[in-house]
Amino acid sequence: MKKEILINLKRFEVHRDKGGVCDVANPGEWIIQTVAGILAKGFGQSDDYNLTIFVPDVLLPFALEKAWAVPAKSKPYFAIGSQSCHYADVAKGRNFGAFTSHNIASTQAAIGAKASIIGHCEDRNGLRFAMEQFAGEKGMKDAGFDARANETVSAIIGKKMVCARAAGMCAVLCIGETAVQQGEGPLEAQKPRIEAVLRTQLQKGLSEVAGTLDPESVIIAYEPVWAIGPGKTPPDEAYVAYVSAFIKEATKEILGFPAKVVYGGGLKSDNAAMLAGINTLDGGLIALTNFTPPIGFDVDELERILKLYTA
Repeated sequence: MKKEILINLKRFEVHRDKGGVCDVANPGEWIIQTVAGILAKGFGQSDDYNLTIFVPDVLLPFALEKAWAVPAKSKPYFAIGSQSCHYADVAKGRNFGAFTSHNIASTQAAIGAKASIIGHCEDRNGLRFAMEQFAGEKGMKDAGFDARANETVSAIIGKKMVCARAAGMCAVLCIGETAVQQGEGPLEAQKPRIEAVLRTQLQKGLSEVAGTLDPESVIIAYEPVWAIGPGKTPPDEAYVAYVSAFIKEATKEILGFPAKVVYGGGLKSDNAAMLAGINTLDGGLIALTNFTPPIGFDVDELERILKLYTA
């Protein structure tokens, strides 16, 4: 089975001088150069993997325009995707699309997006923010709040999955546990808590859309949220193997087939060989390629990561 390589480009729509990580004054020019560089390397026609780049909506037209300029025969396994979508959409005869400030799946698909990455930890945090504020004001943040919030947020993520699939896009569902949800103790003690969180995210995220899915239209990206960020220790091989195997089993129960699972905690040169050896993983997600200042994304370093992963 071909691997799935997902590239999630964040903060590249803002120049470094303003807090982003883009080195070009016009971020649109940067994404055009980056897509051109990726396709020039032949990454869109590898027999080893499919490659999808996810970009902010503001950069979608630039990325798609460059991709369209390259002959289809040079990029049969390449796609551009969006970074999530709204949980509702236009529908003929039902509404007129009053979605100011929201990016709807049908618009993304109409301009050429082939996939959407949904439920990323930042996506979930945005949905959870209002719940946190309300619960704090009303004194409702009791011991059961986290589980209720996880369930509610995951249900909204499920609505986004429905919209992405209705628009014809491949739906990438991100799931993962926080440090609080993981809890303390050795892995064996943590497993019931981890599985409860992930099962809720999978059931709520997939159940409503299950009938529209097949092995090629859905990918699960596992994010160890507790390990993301500077100075954090990433999960070891045993941890990733355990979680990815659990996701395979859980999705088979929900969907009738084991979904593709990619490591969403960052595929990089340091862990590429290790992740490649886990047979319950079907690929990885790359956000940055350079982790020492100035952090960023470099096509030559991407090539190095891909070679290490597919060796």
